[in-house]
Amino acid sequence: MTYLDDLLAGADKYFKINLFNTVSGIRSVWMIGTADSRGRKNLGLFNSVVHIGANPPLLGVVFRPESVRRHTLENIRSTGFFTFNSINQAILDLAHKTSLKYSDQEDEFDILGFTPFYFPNHTTPAVEDSPLKILLKRKEEHLIEANKTVFVVGEIINLAVDNSSAVDENGCIRHDLLNHAAISGLNDYYCCQFLKSKWDQKKGSLPKNGNS
Repeated sequence: MTYLDDLLAGADKYFKINLFNTVSGIRSVWMIGTADSRGRKNLGLFNSVVHIGANPPLLGVVFRPESVRRHTLENIRSTGFFTFNSINQAILDLAHKTSLKYSDQEDEFDILGFTPFYFPNHTTPAVEDSPLKILLKRKEEHLIEANKTVFVVGEIINLAVDNSSAVDENGCIRHDLLNHAAISGLNDYYCCQFLKSKWDQKKGSLPKNGNS
């Protein structure tokens, strides 16, 4: 058994940062699309998207402290809308480049060659090549006092799935059929693999030893 003190003994600060960035495991990874009040497009990479609830359908995302300008957050505050764009293995290398720092005068769509997609009656850009695109409206914003990060909650108002067969008869999205990538930390990517569905599991049918 290895404990934290053992892992950190003699380690540099980057080892410590990487350890805590990856300790929570594999997460979904998204490009967030926004536009400012003048219509200038922005696209950034995020690994901090979380499910909040299904009724109403809410998702949340964490932004780093505002010690420097956060163009995506500024645009969400300005227009009230943003998009989540999933990443499959075909666009992973290009999508990762949206994690680089660009000025607010630079358009990541144009620089990286992504084609913008627009939901009906909305001007917030999504990514045409993304297999799952979600349009959200900003509902709440909270400052996390512990580290000054910002948590934004958005309500899903529309979505587009490239492959309709990736939504099963129960309404569940099969992320493996969309070839979605996942991430641990900031740079380590994983593929999605479907294991099993446990819809038939009931409390009374559990074995006494707790194994399924």
